[in-house]
Amino acid sequence: MIVWSYRVIKNRVARRKWLLVISAIFVAGLANSIYEIISGEPLKKSAVITAFFVLFMFLYTIIVLGKPRYYWIDGDTIYYKPFKRKITENFEIDEERLLIKFKDWKLPRTLYFENKEDFENVKKYLKKKFEG
Repeated sequence: MIVWSYRVIKNRVARRKWLLVISAIFVAGLANSIYEIISGEPLKKSAVITAFFVLFMFLYTIIVLGKPRYYWIDGDTIYYKPFKRKITENFEIDEERLLIKFKDWKLPRTLYFENKEDFENVKKYLKKKFEG
């Protein structure tokens, strides 16, 4: 059994992905607030709702970027709550960005790492599994 964890803030690819998702939600929320103000809602009510939305998004961003995510491999299955997937031969290893990307659509599709040691352990395990 191999166990590792990563935090989004420590992997630049995962960090970029999550910041894009959060930015899209943030832009949609602010656009909705602007629409409410233009359509005649009271300014005070819209300002309070917008302030709570901005606070919520700030806290959500901190939680998403800092929360550790745990993966483990047991036999031929990769577990990542709430997902599990069978290990397939269709994957590519990106050593520079510390990720392993599977080419099918089962979740999780990408395994992220925050340190080189965990990445090397999983890479050796996968290569041994499909070479031997």
